[in-house]
Amino acid sequence: MLNWILSQFKQQSARDLERARDMVKAAAGGRPIDPIKARDVARALGLEVGVNASVDQVISEIRRYLTHHGAL
Repeated sequence: MLNWILSQFKQQSARDLERARDMVKAAAGGRPIDPIKARDVARALGLEVGVNASVDQVISEIRRYLTHHGAL
């Protein structure tokens, strides 16, 4: 049972990482990013972002997280 629970967390993390990568790629491509979705992705990764943080700041934090964890 414990292994199943742990596997669910790993899958969630993989989905969050994929969403984060997609968001960073979209921002690099110049596509507009919804600030609420960007903050949600950042928080899903465990990053603390302010309610008033700009999209550029949030994307920068996500990019830094992905680079640090070798997931970019």
